[in-house]
Amino acid sequence: MEFWLAWFHESNKGAQVRAIATEAERLGYSGVALSDHVALPLEQVSRHPVRGIPYDPRTPNIEPMTTAATMAAVTSQLKFMTYAYVMGMRDPFTVAKQAAALADLSDNRFALGITPGWNTDEISLLGHNPATRGKRLLESIEVMQGLWHNELFSYQGEHYHFRDVGLAPRPAQAPAIYIGGNSPIAIRRAAANAGWIGMNHSIAELEPLLASLDAQSGGRAEKYVIAAEPLSDRYLGQLQALGVKGVVLMPWAGSAPVALEQQITAMQKAAAFWRA
Repeated sequence: MEFWLAWFHESNKGAQVRAIATEAERLGYSGVALSDHVALPLEQVSRHPVRGIPYDPRTPNIEPMTTAATMAAVTSQLKFMTYAYVMGMRDPFTVAKQAAALADLSDNRFALGITPGWNTDEISLLGHNPATRGKRLLESIEVMQGLWHNELFSYQGEHYHFRDVGLAPRPAQAPAIYIGGNSPIAIRRAAANAGWIGMNHSIAELEPLLASLDAQSGGRAEKYVIAAEPLSDRYLGQLQALGVKGVVLMPWAGSAPVALEQQITAMQKAAAFWRA
């Protein structure tokens, strides 16, 4: 089982980011999962699909691409994954360029976890149509894969259409793409790509989701989830029985700032489970 560290509602303090990354690698964490929000209006009609609440725009939200690059620069084994980058408010060309650069700069330790996005207020704010975010996600995947694997690539879709476009340098190894979301269509998208990145679902909730994912991918799709309960042999055994490859841990709770010393202590306490 892989154990990943969640890096979600944190600061941009470089010394703190570098210290967390080096300590995570020293403790044997497999990677860091990085969340994504850009700018949120105070008034929202959107509600988080699992938590059922809007997001306070005053809550810190890290920028995952630059943070992953900073962490990768001070580590050699630690992996990184966006969890999840919101494609519904971005164009595929910029994301393909950033993800390709991160893959090369980190010696292929970066994976691109993406989602159409749940916060339609934020998607609209950034100038994109929330109603088309699902279709644009599918086309974006095809565009990014095409740019990564071809010197020149042409595409004719409903939302993106172009001829003989190149992205250089192309990545030596294209980043894996994982899909977030718990709807039937999200599971279908995950089955068609590298795998699924889930939230903190209970075992009872995971069972039908992952059974569907296995059926549609022939068992090929990889599975990552956020821990829904404290680590124990029983809980990890249940996750392993469902074929979960990695579990994302949140050693400190809440969105209020936590001092670096407290974060490291919490990381060490969590890591004692697999370092014993």
